[in-house]
Amino acid sequence: MSDTARPAPTILTTYVTAVACLGAVVVSLSVSELLNQGPDFRTQWFSLVALTVVSGLIPVTLPNLSVSISISETFVIAGTLLFGAAGGTVLVLIDALFISLRLRFSRRIQWKQIIFNLAAGPVAVWVAARLAGIHPLFETDPGIAKFDFWFIGKLAIFTSIYFVLGSWFLAIAIALQRQLRPYEIWIKYSRELLVNYGAGGSIGALLVYNTRTVDPIFVAAIIPLLILLFLTYHWTQKRLVAERQKVVELNRVFLSTIEALALAIDAKDQVTHGHIRRVQRYTMTLAEALGVKDEKQLDALKAAALLHDTGKLAVPEYILNKPGPLTPAEFERMKVHAAVGADILKSINFPYPVEPIVRHHHENWDGSGYPDGLRAHDIPVGARILSVVDCYDALTSDRPYRPRYSRQHAEQVLRERRGTWYDPWVVDEFLRILDRLEAMDADESVATSGTHPPVLSPSQLDVITATTAEEREFNELRRELPLAGSVAGAAEVLFRHVRRVMPAATLILFAPSEKNELSAVACSGVGVSATDEFQIPIGERISGWCYAHKQAVLNSNAALELGPVARTLSVPLRYALAVPILNGPVSTPLGVITAYGSEPFNNDHKRMLESAATLFAAAVSPPTQKDTRQENQRLGGRSDSRIH
Repeated sequence: MSDTARPAPTILTTYVTAVACLGAVVVSLSVSELLNQGPDFRTQWFSLVALTVVSGLIPVTLPNLSVSISISETFVIAGTLLFGAAGGTVLVLIDALFISLRLRFSRRIQWKQIIFNLAAGPVAVWVAARLAGIHPLFETDPGIAKFDFWFIGKLAIFTSIYFVLGSWFLAIAIALQRQLRPYEIWIKYSRELLVNYGAGGSIGALLVYNTRTVDPIFVAAIIPLLILLFLTYHWTQKRLVAERQKVVELNRVFLSTIEALALAIDAKDQVTHGHIRRVQRYTMTLAEALGVKDEKQLDALKAAALLHDTGKLAVPEYILNKPGPLTPAEFERMKVHAAVGADILKSINFPYPVEPIVRHHHENWDGSGYPDGLRAHDIPVGARILSVVDCYDALTSDRPYRPRYSRQHAEQVLRERRGTWYDPWVVDEFLRILDRLEAMDADESVATSGTHPPVLSPSQLDVITATTAEEREFNELRRELPLAGSVAGAAEVLFRHVRRVMPAATLILFAPSEKNELSAVACSGVGVSATDEFQIPIGERISGWCYAHKQAVLNSNAALELGPVARTLSVPLRYALAVPILNGPVSTPLGVITAYGSEPFNNDHKRMLESAATLFAAAVSPPTQKDTRQENQRLGGRSDSRIH
């Protein structure tokens, strides 16, 4: 029986108790029968006991089960043939006792497991010997019991029944302990056990049949064969362990790869970096709470939780991050991500069913979902689990179109959708374990630090998110600038989009005046009132030097331009970034765009502001002081006076 420690359910305790009672009965009958034997019997008997105990102390453990097999089965079968059902029953009891005591001190198995081990083997041997009609060969006339096909047939029947009973006793116990299907356990590990029983039966028959005794010379002759059998088990077990470790490592690399892909996709979608891992963690915990134990189903859920939004690669970015409700046409486009993602993953040929979970994680319990309109139990259970988790995490996360919901609000939404959108069974269990899930979140950073390094660091994800945001804002800038209709309008458009991709607390557009000065013609951000009638001689301060030399200035002291007041504003302005507005490499600048902030700017911010200045130059006519005064009069004052 496996030594994996888990709280045993009532049915497991009942099963172990029933096997133990049967074992007690057959052991009692067998011991009583053996006590009535003569002195010659005892000599042969103790020889077999010694051989059984010694061989049982060098077992081979099957990977993943902590179940041991050994060559002692050879002497158990030999003892059964030589001394009948009683002899085999007591021999396997003694063998199980020594093995269990060794495991008790080396692996700390539970007493319940020892009791099971002491009972299951004796019951299997006793029943198998009785059903196969095994009669003791000890002191039997060789002329009566011949080594013929009839004997071989009875030996095969005995060994087969012994194997089937013993392996099924074990498979049922492990299945109940781990809450798996007994048939799956039996099929997975029966081959290793069958080889042990088959070889033990053959060698055991050779050991005792011709002499009807345990002949030391014959034992010495078969010892090399037994050693070879043991080494074969040992080498096979080592090879299996190595192969399993290789598979585990490959699976880890595989999952790390798809996790990196999933994180990159979500970074494009502006989803918080913890979303993917949180959805995966919640999904696996919920599946366990619901009793999902199939390894392939769990592996599929683990991968699907990472990759369920892969199809969003086929959805335009402006739809994914639209700051408002989608139109019917936009929603139809959004819906394609489930089918597209499934089709992408289908080509990967996963060893477990990932594609159906991804395809159907937006199906609704009442059949109103997409893409196929499945309903109720037609929806794969993995998809039903993932849909509830994904919904809750989306509700409690900030999104472009709304702020996050509170936990209470999100729970209420799930309850309202219970039985219409989501499986009631899944919703109820999710709400029941929600406290535990949130406690796991609190411990996650501590639990994973140092043992599971992140697939992608936050800084790497930030680069992807920033790149996506930059692409979005500049696409909008290209579209809106030509439609602005005025310098002030174009400046307002430029300021709005630039501030979304760089840390500029204040932005000012400077244009040359007739007095060989730069004048602030449009402003946005903190301290704009201080820029009224702001004049900078060309060639002086930050913006004037930038204009005169047609070169950008990065991270100069903002006080050099704005004066001491820059440090006293609600957001202190410490750094300045100024870029010239050029129509061409040799032309006179049309003006200067200067950004001020409390944190340093970097080269990416400089590149973006230069790109924005180029787009601005292409979209508007050269801003002059006269144009600006006329426009301000028409607008009734400064274009940015509402911004503080």
